Amino acid sequence: MNKRQVVLVLALVCLAFVATYSAGFMTHWLLSDRGYLVHFPPSPPGSAGADERERFALFWEAWEILKRDFYGDLPQGQKLPYAAIRGVLAVLGDPYTVLVEPSPRELERDSLRGHFGGIGAWVKQREDGAITLSPMPGQPADRAGVHEGDVLLTVDGTPVAGLSVDEVVALVRGPVGSTVRITVRRESTGETLEFAIRREKIETPTVDWRMLEESPGTGYIHISLLGERTEVELLQALRELRASGAQRLVLDLRGNPGGLLDIAVRIAGQFLDGGPVVYERRKDGSERLYSAQPGGSAVGMPLVVLVDGGTASGAEVIAGALQARGRAVLVGEKTYGKGAVQNVYDLSDGSSLHVTVAKLFTPDHRLIDGNGLEPDETVPYPPEGQAQEDPQLRRALELLREGTAAPRPLALVPAEAPGSP
Repeated sequence: MNKRQVVLVLALVCLAFVATYSAGFMTHWLLSDRGYLVHFPPSPPGSAGADERERFALFWEAWEILKRDFYGDLPQGQKLPYAAIRGVLAVLGDPYTVLVEPSPRELERDSLRGHFGGIGAWVKQREDGAITLSPMPGQPADRAGVHEGDVLLTVDGTPVAGLSVDEVVALVRGPVGSTVRITVRRESTGETLEFAIRREKIETPTVDWRMLEESPGTGYIHISLLGERTEVELLQALRELRASGAQRLVLDLRGNPGGLLDIAVRIAGQFLDGGPVVYERRKDGSERLYSAQPGGSAVGMPLVVLVDGGTASGAEVIAGALQARGRAVLVGEKTYGKGAVQNVYDLSDGSSLHVTVAKLFTPDHRLIDGNGLEPDETVPYPPEGQAQEDPQLRRALELLREGTAAPRPLALVPAEAPGSP
């Protein structure tokens, strides 16, 4: 057996173990960068057939060879299974079928819940690799005396040097009411300080809003993520903007990586009076239509949606539905193009396996994945540091003033007549 065969057998068997012995559960979860997940029942334990078990006997043969003959140390802990699984996933050629290790998986959950147990400080990494803290005003870290720019040295005695930001964040977060001890170096004085900080519930809003002074009667809403609290926050934004005299809206989805599918549908539904939002197509050609409930709270308000290359997944679902339904003009730049749906299977060690199971289509059956959405009005954004103003927002306001913010709807394909890929 050559080296390549050994590696392949290791990879296949580790993946088979995952499929056979791990359990999944029903949820809609966000991927690390671009994506959202829908439930699909996992395979029952022990589902591998006799032929598969016989073939995978090669694994143990290969493993014994490695243990006996490999010159060097074999990977410890979960490193080998993780590497083997990733090797198999790489062969599939799908960027969204991935393994997510326990720490980033927990951070995903926190992001979508909109809250976590923590000390209320942003964690940043400088170019020299040092981890610094930026306390949020009034939060536990601030009250304890942590200063902007303090260099984090240890968390509960664990040195953070060499760790990634995600790994450090996972160490700092924990159950609400528990205490974490951190050691920092204060750059201004060079002294080393230790703090014992009681973790509290830290909320991370996904929606911010304001009335635009430069355009009386126009409300601005920015949605940064589609999490569990986003719909409630959006409804609050709409109530407050109306109370402040808003008659028209700019919905900013720039940089929004997506989130929960059901939330994306409900957010789109606030601007629609029922009807189709997105189609989900499985590999067997079957389609499921997600529709908005009638009576959206902002149905009658003129609307422009801002998009860019960071607008992805669930945010593209919203933008695509509003564009296809003739509800809003899209202004900005072409969107990311992530319209693949994943199942999530939580594994026994806290990691998870995300598997692409479907593709998403707009109400007029445009495939989102790999294509993105072309804006109705393409307006480039100046390079970072060169922008004196926001040209995309400026164009949106011009369209609202001109009364041309409601395009004709694109031709919709009935639910009973699936479109072609």
